[in-house]
Amino acid sequence: MRATSVGPRAGKPTRVHDPAAKFERPPIPAADLASPILKGPLKSERLGAALGIDFGCSETALSVSRDNRMPRASVVITTAARTIIRLSKGGEKIESIAAVGSDVDPTMHPDFREITTNLRDLRNKWFPKAKLWLQSDDPHFETPNVRHNLAVFDRVLARFEWGTAKAFVAMTGKKSADLANLQANLTHLESLIVQARFGKGEGFDNSSDAEVKAWVKRMAEIRPREIHILAHDAKVANKKLKLASKSRLAEIAAEVSEKAGIPSEYCASESLL
Repeated sequence: MRATSVGPRAGKPTRVHDPAAKFERPPIPAADLASPILKGPLKSERLGAALGIDFGCSETALSVSRDNRMPRASVVITTAARTIIRLSKGGEKIESIAAVGSDVDPTMHPDFREITTNLRDLRNKWFPKAKLWLQSDDPHFETPNVRHNLAVFDRVLARFEWGTAKAFVAMTGKKSADLANLQANLTHLESLIVQARFGKGEGFDNSSDAEVKAWVKRMAEIRPREIHILAHDAKVANKKLKLASKSRLAEIAAEVSEKAGIPSEYCASESLL
């Protein structure tokens, strides 16, 4: 009987299989660890496992210009690409990728279209099942650069919490005509989710019966997919805003559901992340 060889063949090195090798994560570049552009990956109340791309942050070195301190498009795209590819190759689960702005609304970026188009392409290649979100607390949808690229997103979360022009001016400092323009740009946007805070502040009370009635009427005209109402105990950036009570918020949610037919839910934080 011919003997069966169990040892390595001569001239060929023995390969030792490392069962942990496929779970090894590539190192995170030092530049990414310190980058204000990246948020996460983290667990989000509304988005699940999420990665935030903040192109409304302040960038001290590689900014758009001396007057505009938002990060350059090339920096945002390169940082996002490097991170998304690393997470995908490392086997991370990402359910959502969100475009946000910590200091300035992302819709204010002069290269909004270039950045968001690249984000969509990166998502499609590396995390095709993830939803692409835009959070806009100070929407500037009037420019073609922004308006034409809203279709890139699966969900657009935009703030709209004003029933009358008086409340709009008091809460934003903008011109009353801007309210009608914003409503026109939001109307029938299929991906739209409206976020709203209700309460009292200096010179306004958008939780009053008259304000809520006017707001509900606007919601019926805009027709968002759903409405996210900030909970009574949520953390808000505006320390002068005193949020309405839990019972009052429940009344508002019921009214917009009954009269406009739009579902609503409460959220514990202004930020998606």
